[in-house]
Amino acid sequence: MSIDNQIIDFMKKPSYLPMKQHELAAALGITDKGERRSLRHQLYTLEDQGTIVRLRKNRWSLPNKENRMIGTVKMLPKGGAVIISDDPEIEEVFVGARNMGLAYPNDLVEVERYHSEYGERNASSSSSGRRGEGRVTAVIERRMIEVVGTLKKARYHYFVTADNPNFPHSVRVTECEHIDKNHKVLVRLDPWTDPYQTITGTIIEDLGEASAPGVDVDSMLRAAGVEEAFPSRVIAEAEAIPNTIPESMLEGRRDLRKEVIFTIDPDTARDFDDAISLEPHPNGGWRLGVHIADVSAYVKPGSALDTEGYKRGNSIYLVDRVVMMLPTELTTQICSLNPNEDHLTHSAYIHLSDEGERLGYETFPAIIHSQCRMTYKQVQKHIDGEEGHQIPGFIQERLNKLYPLIRTVRKNRIRQGSLEINTPDVEIKLNERGEVDSMTPRSAAKEAYQLIEDCMLLANRAVAEKLMGADRPALYRIHEEPDEEQWNKMAMELNALGIPILPRSREELNEAFALAEGTPTEYTALLAILRNFKRAEYTARQVGHFGLAFEDYTHFTSPIRRYPDLVVHRLLKAIEKNSPPTLSKENIEEIASHCTETEKKADELEKKSTEKKRLDYFNQLLKAGKNSTFNGFIVGIKKRGMVIELPDSLQRGMVAFASIKSEWLEADDSLLEVTNREGTTRYRLGDPLEVMIAKVDVERALLDFMIPGEPQKKTRQGRKPRVEPDLRSGKAKPRGKNGRRRRRK
Repeated sequence: MSIDNQIIDFMKKPSYLPMKQHELAAALGITDKGERRSLRHQLYTLEDQGTIVRLRKNRWSLPNKENRMIGTVKMLPKGGAVIISDDPEIEEVFVGARNMGLAYPNDLVEVERYHSEYGERNASSSSSGRRGEGRVTAVIERRMIEVVGTLKKARYHYFVTADNPNFPHSVRVTECEHIDKNHKVLVRLDPWTDPYQTITGTIIEDLGEASAPGVDVDSMLRAAGVEEAFPSRVIAEAEAIPNTIPESMLEGRRDLRKEVIFTIDPDTARDFDDAISLEPHPNGGWRLGVHIADVSAYVKPGSALDTEGYKRGNSIYLVDRVVMMLPTELTTQICSLNPNEDHLTHSAYIHLSDEGERLGYETFPAIIHSQCRMTYKQVQKHIDGEEGHQIPGFIQERLNKLYPLIRTVRKNRIRQGSLEINTPDVEIKLNERGEVDSMTPRSAAKEAYQLIEDCMLLANRAVAEKLMGADRPALYRIHEEPDEEQWNKMAMELNALGIPILPRSREELNEAFALAEGTPTEYTALLAILRNFKRAEYTARQVGHFGLAFEDYTHFTSPIRRYPDLVVHRLLKAIEKNSPPTLSKENIEEIASHCTETEKKADELEKKSTEKKRLDYFNQLLKAGKNSTFNGFIVGIKKRGMVIELPDSLQRGMVAFASIKSEWLEADDSLLEVTNREGTTRYRLGDPLEVMIAKVDVERALLDFMIPGEPQKKTRQGRKPRVEPDLRSGKAKPRGKNGRRRRRK
């Protein structure tokens, strides 16, 4: 019998336990050195074939098919990864760095949990919070085929260090002598089949010098697989659309060009997809008009524009640019509701009483002629009674009636259970070099933003009810209630902040907001609630919107920048024309799932681009010696330190306990308080804390704070040089002026 069959038959015995190589040799009666060498080679061959596996401490066994799982690789900051299954019932598995095999971040892999003797040990330890352990046995789907990084030059070769801190390898590249080092490059990875061999790749794009303006954001987009430029066929299709509206497109539309209609948008906006009007209603009360750019009139299903719009899912608003869902020929010219021009819309008339109650609504295609373009800052000045807003008198008359009416609508909505959440946000302005010029909270035009927000909510809700009433497959925007674990965590954090509420409903959450309002813990209480919410998403099922307290809700008001809104416009038109539905529930679920994912990607990129600029800003302050103190709040407590957030910039960083030399501190088990050796509470979640910048790690996107007055670590410069003896004379080697050993001539 061949040696490989002997090995396999022996391991198949019920009594077999994983053995090391020398134990196998003894069990099989192999004593000759040559045979032992053959055994070793055969074990490695069988391992490469997948017939046997090597476990921890070099023990050999047959693979346990029942002890395998498939999941996605999520890298950990300190090395290794967790493998997360799509099945929520299957627990995640930890894989150490040495057992990652050929896996990259986000790859779909097969993992083998350790043999039963290890599995039982880990199972018993899982009750204490430890994960089960395993090793990657196969890469099922390679999801990372390109990386973005910085080109470096070693003595004999070039290599690229990836921007993604979760990609722990450098990539060796060739044929790059024409590219300067320290340039950002896009690299296509070569097939990687041997974990003991260097990863190689080919540079497919030079993004420019790393510190050049805009290159940092270009790198983020390339790393995420986002193309800013549109394919030529998409541009050609957009350019073929006439700038004037042909008579054939006016058929079946209401002509609203004589109505007083206006837009209110941010200062920097170039695409205006919503407009407002307000007139007395013939039956009493008011007729609010919400007029939305009719993108569906130009972007037809199955066209190149539609295919690209679906692929992108939404526009991405980065710190220095906007990656549009559709070409600018459409978004800023043909579809945009620019002032003093005729444009097609899908409009909603909403009948409101003087008390802000909705009495009815209707939707229809129309053509409008916007008479004024205003900014939020202009409208806020008008609301505050300030001069210099430059709003025409006839528009002011409408605003004087619109603002108090919509303010009443908002009060009614909140009274009916809608959550009053002002999500913190910061506006960052850059100079011509792409550096931060200013950072200001987005609260300067609060009432003006809320005015448009509530008008859009009225329109979205009306359209959702119309879709529900048609009893057809439709696309909705839902926000589910927090689960039990989220409610409990929210209650713990609120109680730690001194807010004695155990929330289980919207009403109790609004009560918590009211108790926190005006107190030092107001900001942290808001974060404690927001981080324990579920994420809103798109779906074909209507379960309502928890945060808004709406039974029916969808997105209708931004078809220029959100693909789901474009789909809703098409569904609404089919209902109005009594046409048969063109999308099945399965089609809509596919669209909903895709657009939820593209929205997540957009949010991540927006957050990353803002974080990058903020970190660069604080890094420059530190280098320039302008490290003043900042007022922050403790928004999280970890085992190794306190997470601090600065409300003026939303910058987060950690004060490590190790950096506090004046006393010994540790987090309690609940991670809500910090105590000293005597058990005295020194800090609590939500406490204000004055901090200074200690360190900025731009590459890893980390910032460390320190408490002013704490002694800092001694630098290496104060150490005495090590004395190295001369092996010939026994005396100390002489040093040069720079402290380096002089080479004897």
